[in-house]
Amino acid sequence: MSLPYTSGDFTTPRAGTESWVEYPFIEEGDNATKVYHLVCVVNEANYTPISLDTTMASATNADVIDLPFAADSNAYFVGDYNNTKIEGGLIKFDRQFADIPANRNLILTGTSAYTFPGVEADRNDTIERTASGFSATSTTTTLTCTNTVSVGDIVLCSLSTSDGSGSTATVTRATRTALSGTSSAQVVVDRLYALSTFASGRVEEFNVQPRGSTTLATGTFTDFTYYLPGVTPSITDPTDVQLSDTFRIQAPLLSPGTVPSATEYDAKVTNGDLLLIESSITRYAGNIIERANIKVKAQ
Repeated sequence: MSLPYTSGDFTTPRAGTESWVEYPFIEEGDNATKVYHLVCVVNEANYTPISLDTTMASATNADVIDLPFAADSNAYFVGDYNNTKIEGGLIKFDRQFADIPANRNLILTGTSAYTFPGVEADRNDTIERTASGFSATSTTTTLTCTNTVSVGDIVLCSLSTSDGSGSTATVTRATRTALSGTSSAQVVVDRLYALSTFASGRVEEFNVQPRGSTTLATGTFTDFTYYLPGVTPSITDPTDVQLSDTFRIQAPLLSPGTVPSATEYDAKVTNGDLLLIESSITRYAGNIIERANIKVKAQ
């Protein structure tokens, strides 16, 4: 569709009524950041692009006869697009000016398969409970003692028994608490080998539950930050925009000697901390740079 002919002068681009304003991040809660689309017509012989980063402070700056919107000195030229020849020796194009977007944090950006670290059992970080007796079924052993673990947790058990005639048996092993029967005064575990008479016993509760590393599909949350070299403070050229440090582990199983330690990582899980797993830098528009920091919740 051609713009109405209003003058013989198309030596300077005319921005017509097809021009419009885009709000690219309105669905993410940002109703201020704009991209101005000036749909222009000019003689093909007179078409000249303007310099990137020129502001839309005036019609002269934008190199159009008139601005179809209020001037915006915070909008920067990011390019002419969709140049198309039309009748009368004219061309039509979309001249775009973009704000530097406001930073946006914790934007849900999909799911990712991430391998969360495991935790080694630490015998030096336990709570020891002394047992005063035991009982057994064909599948479980119940140790009478103070208990604060949850069903399904791993504990380290030791049980010494005798048969009354001088024979004794002692078994020590890590085992998982059974699905029922565990209470504040007893721990029910998979059956431990035992003779008939109780001699002594103990249960060690791990302050940080041992577990293997596991890969899970998890939601990703992204922080977006924007920079325009020469405009953003301390950013003079694209190399000044740095990637953020991502979360790294020394080993798939964390221990007291790793970074982070098992205790430190367990605190992240308890606190619901987010782990920065990826940082990338791309071009948003024109010379405006976008840094995206992708995070997942510690598990």
